[in-house]
Amino acid sequence: MDGIDFERLAERIGFADLGVTTARIDFGSEEHRTLHFLPKLFAVNAGRSIIPHGHSNMVSAHLPLTGAFRLRQYDQLARDEHSLTIQPALDRMIRAGDLSSIGEDEDNVHWFIAEEPSYTFDVIVTGLDDEAEQPYEIFNLDMEAAEPKGNGLLNVPLMPVSEALLKYG
Repeated sequence: MDGIDFERLAERIGFADLGVTTARIDFGSEEHRTLHFLPKLFAVNAGRSIIPHGHSNMVSAHLPLTGAFRLRQYDQLARDEHSLTIQPALDRMIRAGDLSSIGEDEDNVHWFIAEEPSYTFDVIVTGLDDEAEQPYEIFNLDMEAAEPKGNGLLNVPLMPVSEALLKYG
């Protein structure tokens, strides 16, 4: 297995004018084996964000390599076809070396906002439920349109990725 040339990879993907850029990381596979996780590098320019979103049938870990992010995480309590009901769980600054993660049941909604040009190395694991219709789902959220439900709970509308990028990317 070869190492990861971060400088070359970062130069190749650059920063997006809107949203983020990503690159799959190839660890090599001489035996043609399938990896059960997806390692990915995210480049997020200052003032941009990895749009707020929730997950189903997925877990992931996030390691900032450079820069700084404001990280907000929430617990997803309920979902319908138009919204998620969430509860705030974390709101803090993270920098290179700070690790965060999402679980299937806790902290499974997150929002990274770059305070400066930043890179994060993520490991994404999908397909946790073999009986699920899809290997994973991502639910983009309109946090500015969240409605308080009492006890700190929020009802947050879902939004298409194209709209979420324009508003939060």
